[in-house]
Parts: sequence; structure tokens; C-alpha cells
Amino acid sequence: MSTNVSKQKRDELIGKINSIRAYIAAAPQDENTGNLLTYLSDLEKELGSRKFGLVFEEHREGIDEKLETHTPVLTEDADLFINRGGEVNFLLEGDNLAALGLLKKTHSGRIDLIYIDPPYNTGHKDFIYDDSFVDTQDTFRHSKWLSFMSKRLPLAKDLLSERGVIFISIDDHECAALKLLCDEIFDESCFVANVSWQRTYSKRNDSKGIPAEVEHIVVYSKNPAWSPFRLPRTSEMNESYGSPDGDPRDWSSVTINAPGAATHQGMVYAIQQPITGELLYPPIGRCWSFGQSQLFEYMNEWAEYELKPLDDYEKRCQICTQSAGVPEIIDAIVLKESFEKAHSVAMERYQQGLKKEKPWPLLYFTAKGHGGIRRKQYLEVSAGRVATNLWLHSEVGHTGEAANELADIFESHSPFDTPKPVRLMDRILTIASEPNSIVLDFFAGSGTTGHAVLAHNAAHADSHRKFILCTNNENGICRNVTYERLKRVMESNDYKASLKYQVVEFVPIDEWLYYEYADELLRHVRELVELENGVNFTGNAEIAIVLTDGELREFTADQAALSRCQTLYLGHDILPNGEQEEALRANEIQIHIIPDYYYRELEG
Repeated sequence: MSTNVSKQKRDELIGKINSIRAYIAAAPQDENTGNLLTYLSDLEKELGSRKFGLVFEEHREGIDEKLETHTPVLTEDADLFINRGGEVNFLLEGDNLAALGLLKKTHSGRIDLIYIDPPYNTGHKDFIYDDSFVDTQDTFRHSKWLSFMSKRLPLAKDLLSERGVIFISIDDHECAALKLLCDEIFDESCFVANVSWQRTYSKRNDSKGIPAEVEHIVVYSKNPAWSPFRLPRTSEMNESYGSPDGDPRDWSSVTINAPGAATHQGMVYAIQQPITGELLYPPIGRCWSFGQSQLFEYMNEWAEYELKPLDDYEKRCQICTQSAGVPEIIDAIVLKESFEKAHSVAMERYQQGLKKEKPWPLLYFTAKGHGGIRRKQYLEVSAGRVATNLWLHSEVGHTGEAANELADIFESHSPFDTPKPVRLMDRILTIASEPNSIVLDFFAGSGTTGHAVLAHNAAHADSHRKFILCTNNENGICRNVTYERLKRVMESNDYKASLKYQVVEFVPIDEWLYYEYADELLRHVRELVELENGVNFTGNAEIAIVLTDGELREFTADQAALSRCQTLYLGHDILPNGEQEEALRANEIQIHIIPDYYYRELEG
């Protein structure tokens, strides 16, 4: 039996603590002895805490201090609103921890796909913690990064829908730590893959050691049963499809047997070949993959068949690799008419297919009609490619391609050092989102995620994906890079989509009287309603928002506004009177009650 050395050491220390506790308990009691007993209990609790997992020093950020004394709110910068119809998307400027807190109020359990590209913490001024770059000399470098991520990822998990999934880009510096952290937050059973993205397109011969050609994309799902969608088929995959029998639909050949003969003994029996008369069985260990009634129906398209038992028990036991459970008698599918007649009919049908006069049935025979049974698999219903954990740059792009994309948009050099290629994001959208999915990126950087969503929607008529991006405005990145990129892409490609630009601001909790504080928060509800529902109130007569009794009186008194409005968002504490209710009903206005959970602080 192995010895748990760590447990032995803990037990020894706890024994020493108990000895000290007994000594203190026997001494005269005062305030100091009481404090010492409390300290011992704290030490004992700490010793008995986590036995396995990721251990790091927790650090507080400036935003932690801010959120203790302030409530985050959203304020729209109306001058930056882009109204091109279509889906309404959002760009949030501000600290993503505060933004995630707001999104938890509006989008808890609603986000289908999250992609983030956080700082890699390479030590080369790529990670700022509390307004200072974290470099290789910082002894808490890794703890600061883990502390930073550990506050944001639980919020991200809360946002994921039941089919939700998160993709996190990272390199070798923090990949191992990130995996352990995500195992704790999302649960190890929800780990999907560690994708290797071939980020470079040329061989590197100038590096010491082993040059890095790949970065990682760590993937976790909300539920363990999550499965990605298939990728589109390639032309190489389709080369094996054709129509040798004149079938109007291209097809390829697939088997009609499957593993599991030992547990599906009733699906092991003979089928008589109509051209050769041979009795065909599944290979050893396998069974037919169709039910007998279905196979019987298919075989009757070649000749007239009947169900009839054969003396083949030993043969079927051999195929099933056992005798237990194998039926002693089971019907086979055999020719009903004479073999000569069946052969003539079947051979004629086969020749018609060769001449492309009449296609063969779904089941056909190989070796010029004299072989085994196969099935047509039509190209139109064939599944796409399975996404593996190796993504080559030839398929999803590389860093050079990403830099060139950004440089082309800005008609100069790339204004962002580490953009991701649009093709990489399109791969993620394809396998992890549905046509009406909401996509979130709270380390938006140059805005590749938003760009990819816009392009994907334009390329697929059934796609109506929406995005929410968040980034701070350090060095003007949100306003001058993220927003500007999306604006230029939308205009140059005539994308039918809109963009709302909202800024994370803070309302102090203790500086106002209650009613002043409540009034201030009420002024920011409009932005949250827009964000939660993906709508736009600006210049849109079809929807309206009413937050006070006074606003309701004005709205219901304006017949022109009533006649144009289709949807009204009404504050949860507003009660229309009979006359107002009749006005809303007469104009067939759909009412949505604004939830009270936006700012529960208002409840006092």
C-alpha cells in the first residue's frame, strides 16, 4: 500500500495544533487566549482545505475595489451608432469584469458561443495588471494571471446556454495552468479539446530549441454531451461520388453491415443473391444494419422474395461468435420464384443501370452484379467533415494573413499586434454556433470575432448570428481599432447589420440619497433593455420604452406614436390604468415587462 506523505504531514501538524489548543484551554482565560484559539481554528481549517488542484496567490485588481463602491452602468455613445438594418450587435467599451457583471443580468444562460483571446502572459509586456505590465521579473507573474482569469471565467460559464461552448486562445506560457483552472470552473467532464492551430506559414530556422508553430485553443462546453457541428465537405471528399447507373443524384458505395452480431443475433441471417443464387451473410462479428422488413422491401425491387427459415443455426452461431442467445430458427430472405426466373429479371435490371436507362435500387450488387450487397449513400445527405484538434493554416489562416487583413482594412500597417484571421473565427462559428446564436468575445482586441460574424451571415442566407464584443479603450483600441474596423467592414461590404456602441461607466453607491441613486440608475435601463433584447430604440417608431408613470401618460396620449408602435417595453413597477390599457390594446401593441433584476439595488 502506498503512503500519502502529504496527509501524514498534515496529520502531524494538526496533532501539534491540538496540543497547543489543549495547553491554552488549561491556562487562565482572557481576550488573548480566545484570540489564540481562533487563530488555531483558522490554521486547522487551512490545513484541511484543498488537497488537489491548482494553487495560486489570489490578487485584487483595481476593478475589484471599484465594484465594491460603485455600480456599473451602460451609456450609449449615440454618435457612433451604425444603423444598416439587420441584426443589432453591440460593442461595449470598458473593463470586461464590470461588463461581464452587466451581461450576467441581461444574458445569463443565453450565450451560445464565447471566444476569447486573453493576454498570453509571455512576460514581454503583453499583460497589464493594475496599470502595470507584468514581466518575467514579477515573482507573482503566474498567480496574477490566474487570479485575473479566475474572476472572469466563472461569469463566462454563467452566460453559456445549455448548448454553449467557450474557445480560449492561449500559447505555451499559460496553457497548462489554464487547463487546470478550466477543469475547476467548467468541470473536467466538460473539456472538449485542446486544439493546435498552426499559426505560422513558414519554417523557422532562427530559433534555439524547438520552434513553436502552433498556438492552443482550449475548448470547454456547458454540458458534457456537447458535440460540434460538421464542417462542409471538400471537393476531394466528393470525388468518390458519381452516378454509374444514371441515378439523377450522385452517390457513393457504403456497407450494409455493422458491428455487434453478438448482441444483435436476430439481425444475422441469410439473404439470397438474385444473380448468383448465393446465400449472403454478414461478416463474422457483424450483423445487417437494416431491419429485416426494410431489407425485404429493398430486395423485392430486384426480384420476388419471401421470408423462409433455413437450416443454418451453426453458420449463424459462427458469425455471432457464440451460441448463447442465437435463435435456433430465424427467417432468411430468399427467392420466392425459381432461380432461373429471378436471375433473368435481376440481370435485366442490372443491365438497365449500366446503360443508364433505369437506376438501380438503393441496394445494389458489386462485381458487375455478381458480388455482395452494398448501399447507395447520396451526396446530398452525406455528412460533412469531423473537426479534429489540428487546424492547419491552409484551412483557417495564420498570423500573417490576419495582419494583412487588418492592414488592408485600415489601408496602412496593421494597428494591432496580434490579430486572429477571419478564417479561424469562421471555423469556430461553423462548428460551434447555430443560425440564431449569440456570440460573445470579451477580449475583443481588433474585432476579428465581430468581423467573422458579419462575413458568415453574409455568406449564409439562413445565418442571423449576433455578436457582443467587449474591450477596454487603452490607447484608443476600442474606438480607433475595434469600432473602426467593424464600421469599415460593414460599409465596404454593404453588410446588413447594425452596431450599438455602449460605454461601461460607474455610479457611486454611497454619494447620493436613495432617490437620487435610483433616478441615476433608471437613466441607464434603456441600454440594458437594448442589449438584452438585441433591439434599437434610436429613430425606431416600431418599438418604445416607458420607465415612469409620466412617460406612460405621454406615450398613451400621443396617437401618432401609438399607431406606429408595435412593441412596448414597460417598467416592471408601472401599472397602466384602464384607459391606458385600452389604448395599448386597441393599437395591438405587444407588451414586454422590463425585469426588476437589472438593478435590484433599487429595492433598498
